[in-house]
Amino acid sequence: MGTESGMIASDFEYRKVTQSENGYYFWERLSPDQFCPRLMFMDKETGRVIPLCNRPDCTHEGRECNAYFPLFEFGKSGVDRDYLQYDEGSLYAAGLSSDDYVALFRIKADGSAEWEISTKLFRTDYSSTGHWRSPEILIADGYVYFVDSKQKRMRLERMSITGEMSEVVFEGDSAALYVDVFRMKNIDGLVFFQVASGVDDILENTADGLYCYNAVSGQCSLVKEGLLGSYSVQDGFVYYAAAEGLCCYSIRNQTTKILTDRPMDIPNITLTKDYIILCDQIADSALIVYDYEGNEIATIPNNVGLHWYFGGDSEMLFGECVDDIGLSLCFLNLRRPIAELRWEELREN
Repeated sequence: MGTESGMIASDFEYRKVTQSENGYYFWERLSPDQFCPRLMFMDKETGRVIPLCNRPDCTHEGRECNAYFPLFEFGKSGVDRDYLQYDEGSLYAAGLSSDDYVALFRIKADGSAEWEISTKLFRTDYSSTGHWRSPEILIADGYVYFVDSKQKRMRLERMSITGEMSEVVFEGDSAALYVDVFRMKNIDGLVFFQVASGVDDILENTADGLYCYNAVSGQCSLVKEGLLGSYSVQDGFVYYAAAEGLCCYSIRNQTTKILTDRPMDIPNITLTKDYIILCDQIADSALIVYDYEGNEIATIPNNVGLHWYFGGDSEMLFGECVDDIGLSLCFLNLRRPIAELRWEELREN
């Protein structure tokens, strides 16, 4: 089957890495010789990794470096490094404003300015409880889609990045005991997201599914009932993990094909021109490469202590690995021949 366009947009299940036209941005992991991690940039062509700072005389070793960012503290305005997204020349992160709003922060992608609040999303009681949970946020076509996780019955809202009045995109059954909205993705101008809701505390009595919001028509529709696991969408097909294995669902025909019956714990599904790439968290986080007929092509071993797979695009994959000093990031260059693919540590060079 494969993709018609030959290339896909980046699909990061966990937005700690984001893609621009020229490269990738990511939060550096804290190491023993650093008092504060930095915001980093990896050039797509050269592979060079540098701190995001445009000061030519900067040593990038102190708080005066533009690449350092304020650590998140309650009662103060700051960003949370569990989220990062690029859009139209700027980088965005979630955080908490000094007046207790969950906020969307913005910084220029060339590292020439400091973080500023782009828009405030909703008030919380995080500062009083001391408990922070990174909100569900997605930026798409000039809008920020967000979910207030403090609500028992969550709903999906959106507002302009500039901070205009919000509007409700999806709201679950008002009779439900709880409604969870999560795992949002912008694919070909459509916003996909998953919903889980229940009328009581019995897990069997739930209504789950994958939904799609069309911003042009303003319509929200159910794509597939019962789909809660990892998924990716391409050319009208939903690829998802289920108890049966890796499945392919045709949105148009509403039919499902099981590509492989091998059950796996899959944090994300990456689709390239020719391959479907899965990370098997059960089998030592090895990457399994399939063609679009479900045939296994290759296995990429976990040679760096891969802890969690973030996903990526048709050229580069990213993940988090564990070493002797803690957590670090790693990458895999898909532009190399498939037989030569190996994970590499992602660090300044």
